[in-house]
Amino acid sequence: MYKQQHDAPLHKSRVTRHVRPFDVIFEKVDHQLSLTPQELLCPKGLCVLLGEFGASSRVISEWARKVGTTVMIIGDHPLPMDWLRRYAPHLDFMLVDGDYMDDTEDTVDFCMQVRRATPALPLILLSSEVRGHDLTCERMTACDVTLKNPVQSAALTQGVQAAYQNNAYFLSSRC
Repeated sequence: MYKQQHDAPLHKSRVTRHVRPFDVIFEKVDHQLSLTPQELLCPKGLCVLLGEFGASSRVISEWARKVGTTVMIIGDHPLPMDWLRRYAPHLDFMLVDGDYMDDTEDTVDFCMQVRRATPALPLILLSSEVRGHDLTCERMTACDVTLKNPVQSAALTQGVQAAYQNNAYFLSSRC
């Protein structure tokens, strides 16, 4: 009788210890499965910044490290559209630093070229010449979101989320 009473609690505690880690694992898996692409900021783990090393790229690189992605900073302008078409399916989004480019018209033209070449790639324009962040679809022929430079981490997070949503709307409105 003593043996049964002693074995019973050990058996229950042993089951509890074995079940608990699996419950945690299943909760994490369920959570990951419930996330939408907007909640997973960078599911592919790679984004591109057309710009130069400086204050903006440091903020963006730090933000990327925190959300678990890599930023590829490309200083070559004009960016070859063949290259972009080839690698766009592997990118989460693209940032264009309008301050890096010489002229506002050239920046808008470039963004429109990117949009025509890779319509499904969310496109975020950074510029110090705008009044504030624009997370609306107002400029959707050129980009999905415009963020005011210098950009901060919180604005970047909101901008990326809005860019996914706006890009989905842009794609659906092209029919």
